[in-house]
Amino acid sequence: MSFDAHEEKIRKIFSGDTKFEIPRNQRRYVWREKQWKELLGDILYIRRKQLVERKEINHFLGTFVLQENENNYEIIDGQQRITTLLLILSSICVIFNEMECKEEHGQTRQYIVGNIGLKSQYCRMNNNNIPNISIIIESVAEYRNELTSKSIIDTPLLEKSGDGNKGVLSCFWYFYNYFKDNIESVDELVAFRNIILDMKVIHIASEDELDCYDIFEILNARGVDLEDSELLKNFIFKYAQPKYNIDRAKNIWNKIEENMEQCNGNIEQFLIHFATYRYYKPTRDESVFKVVKANTDKEKVHELLDELLKSSEKYIWFYHPEQCTIYELCPNLEFFRLINHRQFRPLFMALFESFELGKISKKDIINTGQFLTNFSFGFTFVMGNNSNLIDNKIHKLAQNIYKNSTKESLDKIKTDLMLYYPNYEEFKNSFMNMGFSNKNKKYKNANNRKRMFYVLKTIEEYKQETNELVCNISECNIEHIMNDSETNEVTSRIGNLLLLSENINNRMGDASFKEKKEKMKRSKLQSVQNFLKFYGDNEEWTEGLIKERTDTIISLAYSKIWKV
Repeated sequence: MSFDAHEEKIRKIFSGDTKFEIPRNQRRYVWREKQWKELLGDILYIRRKQLVERKEINHFLGTFVLQENENNYEIIDGQQRITTLLLILSSICVIFNEMECKEEHGQTRQYIVGNIGLKSQYCRMNNNNIPNISIIIESVAEYRNELTSKSIIDTPLLEKSGDGNKGVLSCFWYFYNYFKDNIESVDELVAFRNIILDMKVIHIASEDELDCYDIFEILNARGVDLEDSELLKNFIFKYAQPKYNIDRAKNIWNKIEENMEQCNGNIEQFLIHFATYRYYKPTRDESVFKVVKANTDKEKVHELLDELLKSSEKYIWFYHPEQCTIYELCPNLEFFRLINHRQFRPLFMALFESFELGKISKKDIINTGQFLTNFSFGFTFVMGNNSNLIDNKIHKLAQNIYKNSTKESLDKIKTDLMLYYPNYEEFKNSFMNMGFSNKNKKYKNANNRKRMFYVLKTIEEYKQETNELVCNISECNIEHIMNDSETNEVTSRIGNLLLLSENINNRMGDASFKEKKEKMKRSKLQSVQNFLKFYGDNEEWTEGLIKERTDTIISLAYSKIWKV
């Protein structure tokens, strides 16, 4: 292994013709106010010590691992810190400009931009994924007379999308606002700039990319300050050759990260679920990276990368069920998305893979998906059980499906989970306490509305003999048959709720039961027609009838619609 490692100040690294490149595969800029505040706290601490002790105080900022190509440095480790330091220096540059101190502006400018010849300049960092960095630096590097806060950055050029682009802009303004509000003199600002430039790092550089990955792994053997995805990515790139070249491996990893953007950026959660169904659930002591690494042949990391890509494509289905290619599973995935229940994801991932490999049939996966939905409806949705009760059981079932996809392993899912399913009386007692209200504090929240809407919508779909009528949030509202009440909980129960189109529902108001029945006749929904058929002859809608209808719905739910 050939590399050069030595202690250097930031002013040395950010000088001359140095240019930092961010590899395509590198994670986006993820530092936020917590990290900015910690770094600012270090800067302020050093300044206080300087004023008291009247001597230079050095601050160690960690390690930068850089792949060197002449004066271009590809950042293997240190992207977050280097990006933040450049943005801090950019904010200082602006303040010098506003103080009309052209000389110090120029002294600061040289650390955020480099020059080729006398006129051509370039931003010290090139990150194609986050163009706002270049826009910010290029905007502040130019000294301008009569500069105002509104004209600091050419805002029309800023990229409005992407967490990284938003993050670097927020970072710039965070430090700009601090210096603007708290520093009054040029000398004081110079002192702060010098604190940053005098910070020390261990600068490790190598021309060999594989050497850089080795160094990265050694330095981060304990995963300190790094997410598992970063460590796993480094492990894959290190051993991807010769089957895959590094560029192809980077492109595939980039696709995985793009898929995770559709999953709210939850790549760490995805990796936990991936490791759980293939090996076992990672723990605090044994991270995802350690689990995957221990179970992966270094000669076959290209296979691991391909499998991660395939799994990431299907993981999107948990966030966007409509994209699932097994159409019959869409309602099941939508249910788990609605209740934000992630516990069954490893089991679903094992089922997806087994189906794709032809180890289980389409009928098998559809039936199992429906069973898991119905089980979770009773166990979690109605009973409100803590998922920890069956966590280990589900993980073992997922691993069993992955390793041995047979009829017996599918049957085992049902036999093992049914041990935890509530009996009818338990189910009924819990369901009686569910409901929705626009007035009663106990039931008044958006989550209750979504849950009751789901129940009513599913009942409607069950009652329909065709799929010609479509119920969704935008077209229907929940109507309280007996007028909603702040104090009477009975009016919030499922037996007092009906799904109605928004047009009909809006005309109900606090009308009498007789008036509501007349308006209901306009509805084509089967559940409304059934209500009129069974209760339309009643002159009054009473609490007794609400209880009767509640019992009927609960029985229908347990024995028919969500029958396990």
